[in-house]
Formats: sequence, structure tokens, C-alpha cells
Amino acid sequence: MAPVSRRTVLKGAATTAGAAAAGGWLSGCGESPNLNRGAKKTLSFWAFTDTRTAWQKKAWELYKKERNPDFEIEWLVLPYQQMHDQLLVTAQAQSGGPDIVDVEIGQFARYIKGDVIFADLKPKLQQMGEWDNLYHPSATDPWSWQGKTYGVGNELNACLMSYRHDVWEKAGVNTEVATWEEFVEEARRFHRDTGDVLLDQAYLDANQWWLLTLQGGGGYFGADGKPAFNQPPGLRSLTWMQDAVKDGWSILTPQGQSYNIALEKGKIASLLGPSWRFSGFVQQNIPSTKGKWHLMPFPRWEAGGSRTATWGGTGVSVLKTSDFVEEAMDFVLFEHTTTEALMYDFAGRQVWPTYRPAFQESKLNEPLEFFDNQRVGQLINEVSPEINNAYSSPYYQEATSALVRIGVTPAMQNLNIPPKTALTNAQNEALDTIEFVTA
Repeated sequence: MAPVSRRTVLKGAATTAGAAAAGGWLSGCGESPNLNRGAKKTLSFWAFTDTRTAWQKKAWELYKKERNPDFEIEWLVLPYQQMHDQLLVTAQAQSGGPDIVDVEIGQFARYIKGDVIFADLKPKLQQMGEWDNLYHPSATDPWSWQGKTYGVGNELNACLMSYRHDVWEKAGVNTEVATWEEFVEEARRFHRDTGDVLLDQAYLDANQWWLLTLQGGGGYFGADGKPAFNQPPGLRSLTWMQDAVKDGWSILTPQGQSYNIALEKGKIASLLGPSWRFSGFVQQNIPSTKGKWHLMPFPRWEAGGSRTATWGGTGVSVLKTSDFVEEAMDFVLFEHTTTEALMYDFAGRQVWPTYRPAFQESKLNEPLEFFDNQRVGQLINEVSPEINNAYSSPYYQEATSALVRIGVTPAMQNLNIPPKTALTNAQNEALDTIEFVTA
């Protein structure tokens, strides 16, 4: 596979940026923000949401108190797509970019095509003795490539099954199901008795397929960074999803407000996902269900297998073009390996951290009223070591687009399409696209 040249990346990024610049969002960024102001240096931190900078600003105040640094941080929040586009242009041009930046998981691939623009954080973490203190599938894997780690995330997106315990108890559903096979038997009986479903099947994106596939030891890519959709774990996931609808015990996920209503009324009695979904999404969209939810690990695919997966996240990266790489790395790794700093995000967004020692903090393990006083943190900490590792790739966006368009969505909308055919077609489409963009 031919590598992408720096010129090719710059050309493509500049096209996007040129159109956006007409709207004014790039104005004033031709000059590097790394200016000396008085006696202290100033580092620039770019982000795409205030909810992310809220805890990091508090972590910065803690850092200043403990380290008395000889620099300041200037915070800049831009719209999501604009920030990621601007980052690519300015960083590749080696002018005007930030020193530190939030990089959302789905955008990371854009920055590892050709010359990587970020500093490798792994050696510093190892030197600090903190490398083994991280849950890597959520903390570093999504921002790693070819043995180097270009970002670190604080969000431990360990996935659980969130279920309406009031609905399950009324219907006599066994909450001790150990395998997906046992779950299906309960789901069939539940549907036969109530007309409702224990779990729906998401089909307009690859997220549910991803959770089930990662749990089973697969993923989007192999170790070589090439798509691996039609390997046994991915094939098993799509077959299971299809069979659930064919058998009649499940349905395709309703769209829009209909989905919220179905969850609120218990017509769909469970959902899969990390804390931002089972906690953030549910509490925000259907607060009337407070106290009606419990959490449990995923049923296993086979005995001894994983009971969880990971989904989503944002990593903090340091640009190697920065004049202050060491200062930037010191702060970024401080905020991700200091329990007091990480607790700011738990207090603000109920985000459980990727830093293992933080779970000694009692606050992370307290009963939560929304979940009927269940100790959610204890469960998250229990299953997190079981998250399987997955490989990243510079071609994440090209590959996942093909997976959805050619694989998952058509196969779920037309149950006569064999899963192997759908996934093989998607993989071939992804490989063709990758070959085209790298030619």
C-alpha cells in the first residue's frame, strides 16, 4: 500500500479549509499562538466543546498549585468540524496550530496519514511509571498507531447492558443470564408474553456491530491497519443481529423520538453502551425513568470470554511542532494520571476515569440514585480489564463508511442478504477506496 504524501494531505485539507476560511473561522490563525507574555510562555489548547474544557481548566488550576509552572494555557473552543479541519491545515503547515488539542476518536485517523503531527506520549508515561496504570483500550488504543501513542483519553467507556429492572422483574426475566444464547431464550419468551422486546438492533450505523464484534475479539481492522470486517467475530455479530429480527424477538431501532418513547414505556427494555449513553443519554432524554434502571455486564459469547466493550472517546494530544512539547506533555499526563484532577470530570459529567488507581476513590463507587442505588462504579471497574484491544488505522473513516453503507445497513434492511456477502462486499469497497485515495 502506497503511503499518503504530506503534499496530498495538505492539498485535500487546504481545499476544505479554503472554503471555511471564507466564513471567517480561519482568520487570525496564521500567527503562532506561542507568544511570550511577560515572564511566562503561553501554550494554546484547542477543544471542540466546553464540557471537555470544564474539567481540564480545573485540572490546570490544580497543576499550577502543585507544580508552579513557568507557562500559561490559553483555551480556545471551536465548532467540532471546524476545529478538526483547522488543526489538520495549520499543523501540516507547521504554523498557527495549538500546542495541545482534544481529538475525537472518529477524527484521529485524519492525522496519521503520512507524517504524524503528534508527539509520542508512551515513553513519558513509561518513564513516569504510569503506563500500566491505564485501561488502554479506552485510554490509549484509539490514539495509537504502529506502536506509538499520540493521545490519551480520560473517559473509561466500558460498556454495560442497562435494563429496565421494573419491566424485567414484572415479566420474570432472568437477570443472571451468562451468555448471549441464554439471553436470546429469555428475549423470545419476553416477546411472546408481552409483545415487547428486550433489545433492539441498531442498523443505520456500525456501533452495535462494533460492540458485539469487539466483545468477541474482533474489530474494524487487523494489525496491518487493513479492514477486517468479514473475520469470524464480525460475521458472528451481524448474523446474530439478523437472526434476532428474523426470529421476531427483536426489532430495528426506531428513529428519533420514537426510540425515547419506547425506552420510557418499556417497549424496548434494555440498551447497550458506555456511561455517556446509559447515564448521560438516558438521564437527559427520559428522566422520568429515574430509579427504574439497573446495569449488568454483557452476556458472554462463550465461557471465559469478555463481558464488555468500549465505545467512543476523546483523546488529548500534543503537537510535535509545538515549541513547548515537554511542558505540554507534562500537563496532559498530569491531568490524566492524577485522581483529584480526574474527579472533576466525574463530578461534572459522571465520567469514570481510565486511570486504574482512581478507583480507590470512594466517590466513584457510591450508590447512584438514578440506577436504584446500584454501585455502578464497582461494576465498571470489574469489567474494564476485560475490554479487548483493537487496532486503529489511518483509514478509519473510509472503512467505517463502507461498513455501514455496504455491509450493516443493507443486511439489516434486507434480511435475505447473507452476512458474509454483506461484510465481504463492504470490505472490498473499503479496500478499493483506500487504494484510490493512496494512489
